[in-house]
Amino acid sequence: MAKNTERVAYLIINKEDFKRKVADRLAIGQEFLTRKISDLDGKDKCWKEFMDWDHYNLEMIKQAFEYPDNVYGEEYKRHTGAPGAYFGGSYTPPSFEESLENIRKEMGYQVSKLKRFGDKIELLRVKPGSTILVEASQLDNLLRLLKRFHKVVQELRDRRADREPVLIVDEYDVQYVLKALLKLYFNDVRPEEFSPSHAGANTRIDFVLKEEGIVLETKMTHERLKAKALGEELLIDIGRYKNYPDCTDLVIFIYDKGDHIINKQGFAADLEQQSTPGFKVSVVIIPD
Repeated sequence: MAKNTERVAYLIINKEDFKRKVADRLAIGQEFLTRKISDLDGKDKCWKEFMDWDHYNLEMIKQAFEYPDNVYGEEYKRHTGAPGAYFGGSYTPPSFEESLENIRKEMGYQVSKLKRFGDKIELLRVKPGSTILVEASQLDNLLRLLKRFHKVVQELRDRRADREPVLIVDEYDVQYVLKALLKLYFNDVRPEEFSPSHAGANTRIDFVLKEEGIVLETKMTHERLKAKALGEELLIDIGRYKNYPDCTDLVIFIYDKGDHIINKQGFAADLEQQSTPGFKVSVVIIPD
């Protein structure tokens, strides 16, 4: 009798890139679970966004392997047929609270499945002899550059032979140095464009990386712009940036030279929760 062998699901993309992608999708999924919903319209809107998110995740997992019809896609796939389906007899429609609880459970189940999948990416097999590209994405390059900004500033400050130092005094100085650094990785760097109008106002965008679909906003804290005021300002700005044409990524760079943001990790996480399936928010705060 012939031996029944299951086709191996070989990964065809870089593991580190895939882990970051799944982590980004998980962050969006967690927002669905914590979103405040008070009416039917809000519930329906959340469910529609969740369905889009879920369909994207399934396709992402399928396309990450040599064969799209792989075991990992099948494990993640959401199975329709909610508990408590009506088969006859008397039926009482669920209350708003019960309906909301049901979809929260459904969303939580898919978020948990995606997390379980993400936890085992490191164990996935790569086809023997295959060459998976390990080249960093342009977004990764930008984030890496921004995280090294303070070291660059230190070098410019500590010049030799009694040369005049280059000091970062305000936000304009940050942009001046950053523009030169951006030229190392990006060909089309467009400074100071306006975002589309939002609620009767618009916002000047510091840098647009047109080819990459990245908008870069820079901030420098000071005595009159500390965590609370800065957070409120950026939340408003994020809403405007979402309307910017062909923008898929917003990177917010905060130079906290005076250490005015006490909980930098929490501050960044709150802003990054504003990400949506088609618009990712990344935050870099230095020095950390």
